[in-house]
Amino acid sequence: MRVTSKGQVTIPQHLRRQAKIRSGSEVEFSKRGEELILRRAAPRKRETARADEFETYLDQVTGIVDIGMTTDEFMDLLRGE
Repeated sequence: MRVTSKGQVTIPQHLRRQAKIRSGSEVEFSKRGEELILRRAAPRKRETARADEFETYLDQVTGIVDIGMTTDEFMDLLRGE
């Protein structure tokens, strides 16, 4: 993979899943010799229980749902159009 001019890279999906890194997850970097190590940051103590509960919820609702509407029809419904 290539690093952007802003220093950004895309973490492959299978690695994000294995490390339980989702949008909004905090990560930390460390260096060992010439290697850079990326790991999911430990949640703050008071956030741990809530984060675990939310992670369990996300695992249950992640995926594709067929609600019998196109995306445009659903967005019209949400907007009250």
